[in-house]
Amino acid sequence: MFEKYLISEKTFHNVESTGEIIGYNVGLRIPYYRGITLSCVNEINLTINGVSISHDDMTVMVETGSFPYRELSTVINNRWEMTEEAVIFVNAPGGLEAKEHIIEAFVSLRISYQPHPNTGADKKIVKLGTTRKVDKEVIQNDRNY
Repeated sequence: MFEKYLISEKTFHNVESTGEIIGYNVGLRIPYYRGITLSCVNEINLTINGVSISHDDMTVMVETGSFPYRELSTVINNRWEMTEEAVIFVNAPGGLEAKEHIIEAFVSLRISYQPHPNTGADKKIVKLGTTRKVDKEVIQNDRNY
């Protein structure tokens, strides 16, 4: 239903910490009409310029915290709300080149009253925004990036 809005064009930028580019952020909107707890996220897959991003390199950030992708199934007290972007930090030293990139995203959600997963997929060409400077701890503990 909300697939065409899945990838945010405004939240796509390299992330710098202590003078080095440590990775980049991709903003995603939930492909559902309500918010859900992060433990109900079945899958988030990202592809940048045809290269699949490893889940081991992803950290999912929502208003209430940031979590390594592999821990999402255990996060029962934090939600991805309908009106917020979840920001996926991708650990990629050196980041991405300052140009347009092809982003593909797929999100699968487990909804308690549906017999099948709710999914959304989107593909966009997005220009990399201005690099954001953060403390490395911010990526792990807070959302103010």
